[in-house]
This record gives sequence, structure tokens and C-alpha cells, in this order.
Amino acid sequence: MTAIIKITFREALGRKVVLISLILAAAFLGLYGTGVHFVAGDLARHPNPMLAQVIYPQLLSFGLYFGGFIVSFLAIFSAVGAISSEIESGIIQTIIPKPVRRYEIVLGKFLGTGLFLALYAALFFTVIYLLIHLKTGMELTGQWNALALFAMQPVVLLAVTLCGSTLLPTIANGVVMFMLYAVSIIGGMVEQIGWLINNVTLQQTGILASLIMPVDALYRKIVHLLMNPTANPLQALQQMGPFGSMSEPSVWMVVYAVLYVIFFTGMAVYLFGRKDI
Repeated sequence: MTAIIKITFREALGRKVVLISLILAAAFLGLYGTGVHFVAGDLARHPNPMLAQVIYPQLLSFGLYFGGFIVSFLAIFSAVGAISSEIESGIIQTIIPKPVRRYEIVLGKFLGTGLFLALYAALFFTVIYLLIHLKTGMELTGQWNALALFAMQPVVLLAVTLCGSTLLPTIANGVVMFMLYAVSIIGGMVEQIGWLINNVTLQQTGILASLIMPVDALYRKIVHLLMNPTANPLQALQQMGPFGSMSEPSVWMVVYAVLYVIFFTGMAVYLFGRKDI
């Protein structure tokens, strides 16, 4: 299995989608950093502590939200054809006859790609964190836990995408995964609106969407960990908007996300083991 992990990791580094993702990430971080620089400079010249306590957290959550988009798309593209494309091309026929068990192939691909995605996400998070901290002077708490959860987001998508790759053709799997990701994002926004207007139905709809795909719930947890809103009197203003989090997901949602990864990885192993190739 170790050999498959190494091969998968090297393949992940060499894919064109990674190069494209790096270019997009550099463009995004460049624009984002420029925006943070000028906002911080303007507020430094014309001090307004109350406005700063509202704007700076919004900038942080904005960066993490759209940074999560880039990392999540990379996760889907990296795994969408992990199994199906090799079956369609016939490459899998050259691997299976060798003394490698099927579960080792699936787990090797998951661990190799997952390691790459987690490192990529951790680097992305670190750059955004440093931009905000150095430019605005915001004192952020829980950064290590937040980093771990940010790195976990693409791993959640990887697990379910890899499972889909054992069932569906590559293109169909990609469509389904993007729809699931959209359900998570839209559900998260609906839940925030529900908390804002105190609508229980919208809140429950958002929670249901998080159970279907918990990526957005992890993001909302990250926001709470970093901003420590209970210690800030401007909590309500900081947490408003689509990038905020009016209600902190419980630790059980994080546990659920971990079990979610284990379940879908296990399903991928089971389905590939029974697949007629």
C-alpha cells in the first residue's frame, strides 16, 4: 500500500489541474491580499475601532470561504476519476493482476490524495491567516484547530468522490459531487438566514444539508474557532452575512464529519472489492 500512496501523491502533484489550481490560488490570494492591505491602510490612517472590529472579521471569513471553494474544487477534480477513469482506460487491468489487494488500491489512493489535499489546504489557510494577522493585527484564537478543520474539508469531499468513482462514470460522478457540494453551500446559507430571522424550518433545512454533506458546517465551525465571538460585544455584526456563522456547529458535527469520511472510504473499499472488472 505504501507504494500506491507514494505513486498517488506524485500523480496528484503532477496533474494539470493542480497547476491550474495553483494559478487560481495565486491570483485569488494576490487580489485578496491587495484588498486587505488597502482596507487596513485606510483604517490605519482614519482610525475607527468599531468599524475595524466589523470589517476585519468579514475579510477573514470571506478569504476562508472562497479559499475553501478553490480547495474543494481541487479535491473533486483530483478524485472524480480515481477509479472510474482507470477502469474506462483499462489501466486497472495492469494493476489488479499484481500482488496488490483491491482494498490496498482504494486506501492507497485515498491516503495519497488525502495527504496532498490536506497539505495544500493547510498552506492555503496559513497564507490567509498570516495576511489577516500581519496586516490587521487581529488576535485570532484556536488557529491550530481551525487549520485542522480547514484541511479536513477536502478530505471529506475526497472520501465521497472516491466512493462515487467506484459506482459512476467519471463525468457523471463529477456532476453528482458538484451537486452535493452545492447542497452543502446553499444549505449553509439557508441555515444562517434561518438563525438571523429565527425561522426554525430554515435552520433545520440547513442542518439536514450539513448531514448530507458536512463541508459547510466545518467552515462555520472554523469561523467560530478563529473569532471567539463570545468574547466580543460585536458578535452579532461580525457573524452576519453569508460568510459568518450565527450559530456554532457542535463538536458532534466534527465527529460526524470524521465518521462520514470513514464510512464513505469503507464503502469505496467494499464496492470496488465487489466490482466486476
